[in-house]
Amino acid sequence: MAAWHTDTRLYRLTSASRERALPADLMVESFVLHDAVSEPFSLYVNTLVLDAHVELKQLYARPVTLLTTLADGSQAHRSGYVTEAWSLQSDGGLARKALLVRPWIALLGHSLQSRVWQDKSVIEIVEDVFADHAGIAAWHWDEDVPTYVAQGLSARNGGRRSYCVQYRETDLAFVQRLLAEEGIGWRVEEDEAAPGGHRVVFFVDSSRQPQDPTSQSSLGGHGIRFHGSSSQEAQDSIQALAALRALGPTATVVQGWDYKANAAISAEVPTAHHWGGTEASSLQSWLSSYDPSGDFIWGNSAEAQFAATRLQEALEARYKRWLGRGTVRTLRAGTWATVTQSTLDPLAQFGQAEGDKDFFFTRVHALGINNLPKDLSEAIARSLGDAELPVPDDIRVSSAGDVGEAVADTDALRERAQRTGYACQFEALRRKVPWRPVLLDDTRARPRPRPTALGPQTAIVVGPQGQTSPQGADELHTDALGRIKVKFHWQANPFAPQRANSDHSCWVRVMQRAATAGGGHQFIPRIGQEVLVGFLGNDIDRPLVIASLYNGRGESGVAATPGGAAAASDTAALAESTDHCPSSQMNQVNSGSGGHSPAWHGAAPGAASPGSPGQANAAALSGVKSKEFGGNGHNQLVLDDTPEQLRTQLHSTQHQTWLQMGHLLHQADNHRGSFRGQGFELRTDAWGGLRAARGVMLTTFGLRNGLGQTPEPAGDNAPGMALAKQAQQLSQTFHQAATTHQTVGVATAVGSQQAGQSALDDQAAPAAALTKSLSGMVSHTSLPNAQADAAAKLTQGGADKVPHSADPDIALVGKAGIGLTAGQDLHLSSGDTTQIASGQDTHWAVGGQARVQTGQAIGVLAGAIQPGGDAAGKGLTMIAAQGPIDLQAQAGPAQVAAKQTLELKTASGVVNIAAAKRVVLAVSGGASITIEGGQFTAQCPGKITVKAGKKAMVGPGRMSWAMPQLPHLESICIPCLLKALKAGSPLAAV
Repeated sequence: MAAWHTDTRLYRLTSASRERALPADLMVESFVLHDAVSEPFSLYVNTLVLDAHVELKQLYARPVTLLTTLADGSQAHRSGYVTEAWSLQSDGGLARKALLVRPWIALLGHSLQSRVWQDKSVIEIVEDVFADHAGIAAWHWDEDVPTYVAQGLSARNGGRRSYCVQYRETDLAFVQRLLAEEGIGWRVEEDEAAPGGHRVVFFVDSSRQPQDPTSQSSLGGHGIRFHGSSSQEAQDSIQALAALRALGPTATVVQGWDYKANAAISAEVPTAHHWGGTEASSLQSWLSSYDPSGDFIWGNSAEAQFAATRLQEALEARYKRWLGRGTVRTLRAGTWATVTQSTLDPLAQFGQAEGDKDFFFTRVHALGINNLPKDLSEAIARSLGDAELPVPDDIRVSSAGDVGEAVADTDALRERAQRTGYACQFEALRRKVPWRPVLLDDTRARPRPRPTALGPQTAIVVGPQGQTSPQGADELHTDALGRIKVKFHWQANPFAPQRANSDHSCWVRVMQRAATAGGGHQFIPRIGQEVLVGFLGNDIDRPLVIASLYNGRGESGVAATPGGAAAASDTAALAESTDHCPSSQMNQVNSGSGGHSPAWHGAAPGAASPGSPGQANAAALSGVKSKEFGGNGHNQLVLDDTPEQLRTQLHSTQHQTWLQMGHLLHQADNHRGSFRGQGFELRTDAWGGLRAARGVMLTTFGLRNGLGQTPEPAGDNAPGMALAKQAQQLSQTFHQAATTHQTVGVATAVGSQQAGQSALDDQAAPAAALTKSLSGMVSHTSLPNAQADAAAKLTQGGADKVPHSADPDIALVGKAGIGLTAGQDLHLSSGDTTQIASGQDTHWAVGGQARVQTGQAIGVLAGAIQPGGDAAGKGLTMIAAQGPIDLQAQAGPAQVAAKQTLELKTASGVVNIAAAKRVVLAVSGGASITIEGGQFTAQCPGKITVKAGKKAMVGPGRMSWAMPQLPHLESICIPCLLKALKAGSPLAAV
């Protein structure tokens, strides 16, 4: 092995590592390189060592540099990290080792992460990712990238993405995806100051990337010659160059949905290239790429236009390519070169631009074989066999698909490399054509695949600072759109560095069962609750809350046991509930401060008897229940489907207010308590009010609901109408009787305002007006038609009519009776007339004083029924069990008349008859006694008979008698009082 030295070799491998030096006798045998723009290069190197016992750990996980000697004696460098090492053949001494060298950014493919960024630009996000790899990372942004980003996909936010998620992606895949979405490319270049001897350069303008060193060199003239190959050539050259054209989209259309604007945002970008002849041009009308990108991708049409332009540029860069091969050892993806002395030169006379000979290299596939002495090569072949380059399948497939079968023949490449020591094949496009990265999905048809969520995920609702527990009454954190923020479980990585806004999500919409203009369902999950999050289009960047979940562990039931061992159920907490006290509603997570148990459960189906663990609830309760902010109160709608005990309850713990219908019972959360009755119950510990602008009917007459029967309309009040008609007839009958007996008539029968008028109807007396109002019939076709019929007081039925009160009446109709009782006061008041009528008896029982006061006359008529057997004892009886009876006519005469005997009697007192002027006692026969002034006159047409045991005629005498002092009414304005009473005013000017 006298020829075993590397100084004069074409290729050498060096390392800058101070801790672990490469074996001194390590020699490069051959290598294969695959390099592409926006992809980490792969450099496979076959090496030889004289010591077969060199350990692989001495070779891998270290920076190395492949030095290539050029035609002018200078060297080209390719630096990277050894990521894999293999032991191939060995004869016990001589050994062949294979190394895989990749740039530092390829190592990010081993770092799998899930994390969130908010309000960060792509530059900030990428640099944040690289910060985790500060020991190896080195990068540079071209000077035009920041401006490009600020005016790009998120221009409305100054280039900052509102929400960006890396979910189960490697750092490499995540960075490549972000850069492809923005249209930012990257390449690898040498950098002596970098930890690994190279850095990543990010660019947006492919035409401004550096020129290939061989193209810059003046050794063989400016540019790279299109020329045959030879190991003795002064400059490397290109031996083959072919154009490849393929049909592609002639236009790109993108569309997104902006739910805030309730509008679609779209843009169309046609191709900037000419496709050829007439036949090709005719295809342009339908060869378009339409990409509906999802919700809230862009905020305006300018951003959509930017995205469509970048996507069209990316597609066009791949449908007109140049494929070639040569011996240019400096060739790198991401650089450009001028091709000279080629078949393109004659095209200049046809107007071909000089710049059309400049090509930007997008992919390079190279193979190098070291210039080992022939006898050494033969000895190695005898000992170890021919070297096989370990080209993986992904490189072979990529080469065949992207470079072309004719040029990507590795065997032919090896044959050429054996003659000259180096051979390469490449893919390029004209330098003036923009190059953009593009990611394709598995079908290789859809560009820009988004990170895929494998299904819905659960998350915890968080507060303004990312807290997962409410602070007092601050249980809700939402915005004007009802959105919330959540924290996914994978965000709680205790070993990851904390980043601002990385512990929660962006504002996330909450799915509602109905969402209409100003209406729909409304449920906002609260801080600390667990929710189920779906993703629009399975895009991890587009979360949507679709449900909420119970979690934790309740107070009762079977506790968790190791290995699924059997255990007794703990039901002690269930036995503590009563009609008014719930139990077993808490959660055992964090001493009751965490976890969310169901509002109702079926863990206690037994009878709800005192001391038993039953709560009479066999999971029959369903409905909706909310909770007071920072308290224990709640509102709930309960649907109880217990067999033969169906019940619905609308309940608020505020003043214990509820409406309960069906099988009424006590309920304390999950506890179904004792029986309360059947029907419905509306109750509150505070105040209540019932309002209806067009009428209220309360009746105990039921509707037909039998099988085969047509039920009456809801407003049917036939019993009430019949009773009102009876009351009207009764008032008319007694009005006629009052007229006959010369007393005050019944105003409800004759009229209150004027004859035949009332406040309710100017065409009918009050009783008739009420009957007419209750008998209204209105159209069911529309509300305006119904209102018009009610205003017209229509009572005629029809096919399109339904019963409805014509006025805003309150109709109380009792089939058996109506009881009105009050613990203190009971007031009956009306602005027009009040009629109390009964077909039989009416009793007034007053424990204190009874007062009847009117502005006009009081008429009391008794015995109006025609005398008969049933009329015995009919009359008017006025008795004061205690105290006097005082009858006064303060502004007119008083008359007491009887058809038969009129008696004035006193059991133990006196009867006084006094008058201010005259007292006359007279009979129809003509006899009379007159007391007037100071005289007493007795006169009769017949005799006067005086009978007495003793007669005495004495001198004159005088007796004074106090006359009653009656009020003067001239100062009171009676019309004013009546006017105020009619207007409902509590005060009147008198």
